Amino acid sequence: MSRARLTLIVNNDVSCLQDAPRAGQKSWSNKLDPYALKTSAAVLWSGYFRTRFHSPREVALFCDVSFQTALNWWGAVTAPASHIAVLVMLTDPAAPAYFAAELEQAA
Repeated sequence: MSRARLTLIVNNDVSCLQDAPRAGQKSWSNKLDPYALKTSAAVLWSGYFRTRFHSPREVALFCDVSFQTALNWWGAVTAPASHIAVLVMLTDPAAPAYFAAELEQAA
């Protein structure tokens, strides 16, 4: 069985203008501070859970976690793990827009 190989294709017919003005870089690293996101994650998730659910008990039932874990998320003590984040993103079509809006307000 052969291994997949990476092939680089170069087009020398198109020139790269070095003197042309550059557009601002639009990478997430310029817009988002990973440390700030980590420190504010619990607050972001708490806001989301309070918006979508009526109580920590509902959060616990939906996410299949203990009531204490849901209470920690509700009170912004901790943030959920990645599998819960994926569950939320896959089951709530409005979740990505909620987090995007919250992060825009913070920036």
